[in-house]
Amino acid sequence: MRLFVYGSLMQGQTAAWRLAEGRRIGSSQTADGFALFDLGEFPGMQPAPDGKVSGEVYEISRQLLPALDAYEDYPVLFSRETIRLVDDTQALAYLFRGKTTPELRLVGGRWPPK
Repeated sequence: MRLFVYGSLMQGQTAAWRLAEGRRIGSSQTADGFALFDLGEFPGMQPAPDGKVSGEVYEISRQLLPALDAYEDYPVLFSRETIRLVDDTQALAYLFRGKTTPELRLVGGRWPPK
């Protein structure tokens, strides 16, 4: 299965080791309709009227999902949804379930913030 990641699970970030069993397919973006928010130690992606989020796509096994769900505090802090990517393929992604404010939105949809 394919997983789209956009924050701490990406290469070079603090939790990238959690995807060591997966295979990195490459960089990608969501299709239009998502926003990325700076939540301090990590970002959160939510549906939005406009916007794309940049990240990476991995091929992972179903056996890896429970560990990733625990890390992402699924289903409390994040939901796990199938989303469409800019290349018209689909992938699983963790979407932030909490409240956000416009001033926390990362213009350009990229983590970490510059």
